[in-house]
Amino acid sequence: MSFVLPVDHVVVLVPDLVAAGSAFEAAGFDVTPQTRHSPAMGTANRCVMLEGGCYIEIMGIVAETPANATWRNLLGKGPGIRGFALRSADIEVSALELASLGIAAEPVRHFSRMTDDGELRFSITRIEPSATPGLQCLVCQHHTAELLWLPQTMVHANGVSQLVSVALPGAGSLAVFPPDESRQGVAIAAGAGRLIFAGRQPQYHDLRSICGVEIEVAAA
Repeated sequence: MSFVLPVDHVVVLVPDLVAAGSAFEAAGFDVTPQTRHSPAMGTANRCVMLEGGCYIEIMGIVAETPANATWRNLLGKGPGIRGFALRSADIEVSALELASLGIAAEPVRHFSRMTDDGELRFSITRIEPSATPGLQCLVCQHHTAELLWLPQTMVHANGVSQLVSVALPGAGSLAVFPPDESRQGVAIAAGAGRLIFAGRQPQYHDLRSICGVEIEVAAA
């Protein structure tokens, strides 16, 4: 079973954000500094930015809050790929599209966080967890993409450029979303947690003990 989705980012949920970031760095990735989301969210992340408008979000929980209850429940199953964000050019339109498909989602919410390069602004609508068992999925619109996809953060020592495909046990949950091959696509398939990238030369990195994922680089 496989299909194509317009993936904005993949969430790798981990219990130890410092160790997970170091593991990705040891695999040759440039990983952004740790930043915290709002106190209400109670989460923090480090990111691997990629060409093609996609990225890997390595996320940890720094404080238990009602807003991260779903993430905490998912983390109880162990580290790994526990979420997806689908890209939207207009979050309000996307919310209406979800409703028309009968996919329950929370009201649109708007967020911002300060970085050294300026204020990141984005809007999301989170899919009800019951619609995608085993995964937390959301739709995201970036209002300041130029502050997130910085050229210097997309240069990786391992030669990786783009995310090609993702394999995960919960792939069947994503069948509620219709495929969209008109935008940058990332193949989603059932299987063990694995991220496959395009790069200069074939590589393999086993990060299962810390991050719950395997990483494969296929020569572009």
